[in-house]
Amino acid sequence: MKRILLLLLLAVPAAAMPVADYIGALEHIDALLASNQLDAAKSAATALKDADVVWAKGTFKADASLLAAIEKGNRSRLIATITELRRAAGMSAAQADRKLLEQIAAEQEPPELPKGGLVPTKLQRDVPLLERIATAISDMVEWLGDKLRKFFEWILDLLPRNRTPDGKPTAGLHWIVWAVVGAIVLIILYLAIDVLRRSRAAGPAEVETSTPIGSRQDEDPLSRGALEWEKYANDLATAGRHREAIRAWYHAVLVTCYAAGILHFRKGRTNWEYIASLAPSLAWRPDAISLTRRFEQEWYGSLRSTPEAYEECSELAQAVLDALRREMRGAA
Repeated sequence: MKRILLLLLLAVPAAAMPVADYIGALEHIDALLASNQLDAAKSAATALKDADVVWAKGTFKADASLLAAIEKGNRSRLIATITELRRAAGMSAAQADRKLLEQIAAEQEPPELPKGGLVPTKLQRDVPLLERIATAISDMVEWLGDKLRKFFEWILDLLPRNRTPDGKPTAGLHWIVWAVVGAIVLIILYLAIDVLRRSRAAGPAEVETSTPIGSRQDEDPLSRGALEWEKYANDLATAGRHREAIRAWYHAVLVTCYAAGILHFRKGRTNWEYIASLAPSLAWRPDAISLTRRFEQEWYGSLRSTPEAYEECSELAQAVLDALRREMRGAA
């Protein structure tokens, strides 16, 4: 009923809409998208078309391109717009649709948190250089041996098996074939030795200092444990990938909250919905709010983050993690 009334109110073109109501309507649409209610989200977006929005600096029209993105189910731009509107309007924390969140909680139980996170497979960059060279040589020798075996079998098939009319073997042709085989073997050995000499002359490869390789697992907070995310964040920052390092710190905070039972993972839940579910009595809640705001600004609003932005997010994340771990040790 509340949803229907909201749609009816949005459909009335009589008066201009305050910016707080406009933000609330966008947050309601985001909650609908998060719960896979795409038709209801499209209806709410349609009701906002041509709406006049009033704020401290004047009046503006509802963004038609944003509403088109909503109709396609694009949440990333919607979340970034809500964050920027809240910042411009001086609103600190996002408001959550409590009734809708309770409905989602009733429909979906949180999965059991994997212990220790996902154990990653050994990447090529983690293998020592000498081990990789030895493996390459071993593979090459095995391949060469197999090819030589097949080659000699082919040569043996070419060897003459007939005799001359007087019963003597054709010795000349026999030696010619073996001479050709010997020459081919010498050429192959020379090429193999030349390859080894060039690989040693090239010196150590730069793999030892290569930057971390990202993957689609980075999008899932549960793909690593909290300590693994912290180490990964430092590796990314060392490689100059500060925007991804900020996301790694944020995932470390989320995974620690899951492990402490403060938050429960639900697919599709937004960061601000997680923040809204934190108890106001938590001493580290303001740091979590500041970290979420900075993370969304950097991840959704920037193509490249600065070292200063990374340092700020790193300090906020470590402050939250320290407080969480003290609480977990006290509870134990």
